[in-house]
Amino acid sequence: LKIKNMEKVSSARIALKWGLIYGVVGIVYNTLAYNTGIWKNWIIGLLAMLIMLFGVLYLAFNEFKTLNNGFMTFKDGLGLGMLTISTGALLSVLFDNFYRKYIDPSLIEQQIEMITEQYESMGLSEAQIEEAVQKVESSANSGLGFLWGILGAIFIGFIASLIMSAIMKKDKPVFS
Repeated sequence: LKIKNMEKVSSARIALKWGLIYGVVGIVYNTLAYNTGIWKNWIIGLLAMLIMLFGVLYLAFNEFKTLNNGFMTFKDGLGLGMLTISTGALLSVLFDNFYRKYIDPSLIEQQIEMITEQYESMGLSEAQIEEAVQKVESSANSGLGFLWGILGAIFIGFIASLIMSAIMKKDKPVFS
């Protein structure tokens, strides 16, 4: 008679570990992006975000499956993914807001200039542009920017977790 290891794998520990790694990598990337000016190129930013997002989910899911005899249900993956991304997003968005408010406040002004130029090229009126700029300034100077950053990251993390959970799930056989 062979007794299998019935100890439950701690997805919270794995999520915390990979979430902290994701947050630190996000902080390093944002710092480099702000100091080199590549933050102005949205394509590079999008690609970097997707690589980091799906990369950390792959690594977290892979560790979970390794510790769980190769198995991970869709539910386990979704929960693990959401906890991982939420942890990393909290760290990254906190740092990002701190950086733009205290380390380099000129970033907000640069972002507003960029938005203004984009809206002018789209043919928006001065009143529409001024209204958009006021919204950006008010959210940047309040907790609203932080809240939208967290909610946006969690929403994108949810979509990515759904995708990665569907790809990487492996249910235990019913009869084993």
